Amino acid sequence: MKKLTAALLLALLLTGCAAQTQTPPAAAAEPSPAPEAQTVTQTPAAEAKPSPVYTDWSKLTPYEPTRDICTRHAGWRAGSELSPRGDYGVLLPYIGQYAAMEDYVIQALPLYGLVTDKAELVTDPVYAMIDFRDDFLLLYRGDPTREEIGEEIYGGGSYERTLAAADGRWAHKLGDSYYVTNGYGLLLTAAPDGSLDVWNADGKIVRHFGREQFAPRFGEKFYWGEMGGPFINLADDKVAYAGCYVVNGEYLEDGVRLYLDLAEGTVLDEPPEGYPPEFDYSSLEPDVTVPPAVEAYNYYDPVVDLITGEVYYSVFVSGGDEGSWHYALYDSAGAMLVENVSLEPFEEPVILRAGLCATLEDGCFCFRSLSDHSLVFRRVMQSNSD
Repeated sequence: MKKLTAALLLALLLTGCAAQTQTPPAAAAEPSPAPEAQTVTQTPAAEAKPSPVYTDWSKLTPYEPTRDICTRHAGWRAGSELSPRGDYGVLLPYIGQYAAMEDYVIQALPLYGLVTDKAELVTDPVYAMIDFRDDFLLLYRGDPTREEIGEEIYGGGSYERTLAAADGRWAHKLGDSYYVTNGYGLLLTAAPDGSLDVWNADGKIVRHFGREQFAPRFGEKFYWGEMGGPFINLADDKVAYAGCYVVNGEYLEDGVRLYLDLAEGTVLDEPPEGYPPEFDYSSLEPDVTVPPAVEAYNYYDPVVDLITGEVYYSVFVSGGDEGSWHYALYDSAGAMLVENVSLEPFEEPVILRAGLCATLEDGCFCFRSLSDHSLVFRRVMQSNSD
C-alpha cells in the first residue's frame, strides 16, 4: 500500500510540472570586456616579531634541591675512618654513595658511613660493609691489595678490617685476622694460621689459642667458618664448642669435636663437667613473640632493636597491584609502622636501631622515628654517574 501511495504522489508531481506555462529563455547577454590586468607589485612582509610572554614570577615556587638533614660530630674528619672517642652515643650505619652495576648479583654496590642517633655524621661513606654484633662493631673497607682469607673467601671480597666498640669508644685494626663468632660479651677473631683471639667488650684480648692446639685434630690447613668447618659456638662466656667435618680434604661423617675452656685457655677432647657433648643449637634462636596477623602477607622476619630490645616484624606484603610487593614494618600488635622499608637496589636487610628505621626516599637515605614517624636523618646518596 505504501509503495502504491508513493507512486501516486510521484505521478501527481510530474503532472503538475507538465501543466506549467513554458516561457522562452531570455536572450544571452553579451559578455562585458575583460578588465585590463593590473600589475601588482609584491613587497616583502615585515619580519614577524615574537609576541611577548609575561610571567608573574611571584606565582612560581623557586626550585630548592633536596637538602641533607644532619650535622657533623666533633669527631668527624673528611674522608677518614672512625676516630675512637667516648661521646658518640648510639651509632648507626647509613648509605651515602653507591655504584650502579650491570649484569651483577645486585643492582648497586653501596658505601656506608656512621651517624649518631642525633643525626651527627661520624664518618663519610668509606666502608664496604658495617656489621653490628651486640657490643661490637666490624668495619670493612675495600682493599684490593689484601688476600681473601677465612670466611671472606665466600664473601667475594678482600677488606681492611677494623674491630670497634658498638658506641665507637675504642677501635683496633685487625690486620689479616677475621671475624669468627660472638656472644656473651665476647667476640672471637682468627688469624690466617688458624689461631684464635678472644676479645671482651672493652677491646681487650683476654685469651689466645694457638694454631698448634687445633692442627692435630683439624689438619694442617683450615679456616674458621669455612664450609665443612671448623666452626665454633659459644655455650656461655666460659666454654665454646668447635667442630669440623673436613680434615685435610677428607670428609668425616661423624666429624671432630673439641671444647675450648675460655677461662684456662685449653682445648679439650671431652666437654667440661656440667656441659653436654653436643651444642644446643636451639639456644641460637631468638626469643620472639608470635607474629602479628597481617593481611596478604607472604612471610615475615623478626627484627630486634639491639638498643631498646623491642621486637618488630619485617613483613613481605602486597600493595594490591601486580608487582607491588614490598617490605613493611609492623609492631607485635599488628600495627604498620613504616609502609616500605625495602632497601632496594642494595639487597640490604632492614636497618633498625635505637627506635629509628631506615628508608629510601627520593634518592635519599633516611632514618625515621618509629614513635612518631618524624624524619630524623636524611642524606642525599651520590652515585658513580653523578
